[in-house]
Amino acid sequence: MGWKPAAQFGDNLTRRFVLTGTLSALVASAPAKSLPYDNFPSQQRADLLAFREEVLSILRLDFPAATVTLDDDDPEQIVIGRFTTFLGNIRQKTADLTGQERRAVIVDYLHPLATAKPRPATPAPAETFAEASARLRIQLVPIEYREQVPSLTCRRFSNRLLVAYALDEDKRYQLLTHSIFERWGVDQATVEGIARRNLELASGGIQVRISPTGRSGHFATLAVENGYAAASLLLPMVMDQIQEGLGTESIVAAVPTRDVLIAWSSNSEGKDRLAGIVTKYMRKGPYSRSDELFSYSKAGIRPLNSVELAEHGR
Repeated sequence: MGWKPAAQFGDNLTRRFVLTGTLSALVASAPAKSLPYDNFPSQQRADLLAFREEVLSILRLDFPAATVTLDDDDPEQIVIGRFTTFLGNIRQKTADLTGQERRAVIVDYLHPLATAKPRPATPAPAETFAEASARLRIQLVPIEYREQVPSLTCRRFSNRLLVAYALDEDKRYQLLTHSIFERWGVDQATVEGIARRNLELASGGIQVRISPTGRSGHFATLAVENGYAAASLLLPMVMDQIQEGLGTESIVAAVPTRDVLIAWSSNSEGKDRLAGIVTKYMRKGPYSRSDELFSYSKAGIRPLNSVELAEHGR
């Protein structure tokens, strides 16, 4: 397989995009010093919850008759009447606004949702495992998710990440909890196998950008808008192709956000800069995951050891 600056795996590009030259510029210019980890993921979630409360306050004041349901698994999602609403869309529209102008934009967005007439109540039967299995996806989430939702069904992947399971929907997904597993009567290993296989099948058209890191080595970036870029770290089919593109027996990989996976060859120059870029993306978000560094090879995936971390300025 020949590798070009934007090497493509497969032909189906639906719902996917390539991270542009921003990361390439960062590799060339980023300072060698890594940014501190601190508690950014927790702070980011606090910011999301604060914005959700801002929206809820407006709903209570301006649309007191509206029925609002919160999503315990996702602070950026609420249900207004019969509409599931992604708060990230509102947050993006109001990012640079303040005061009454900001409030007016939020009210304008919420009005058609909060004033829509409800449909006649027709309770839908609970989805069976057989009906839901095609939508199962494997996912990587921050370890704090389990603190927020103790009923989340998951397993430990690393110090800061959990493997969880999702039901994929249009422009969103639902993380699975113990009650869903109990209703289905299936074990976690069965769900994980199906969820991993489904994501592999859905990843046939992902596109990876390969760029040089200097006089030696290359780095790869994978960014997808379907919410599963980080979970690609769990897919040998994807990681093997990234490894082939980078051209070394082992590679270093990281998932700073839900929608970005970064990897580089073991012979890359400027490893401390690359590690710093990972931390920068993780702190910036959105949907931060971790700035941990992992080694991937045919033998599998593992965290970097102390010697390898020192090579990356950690």
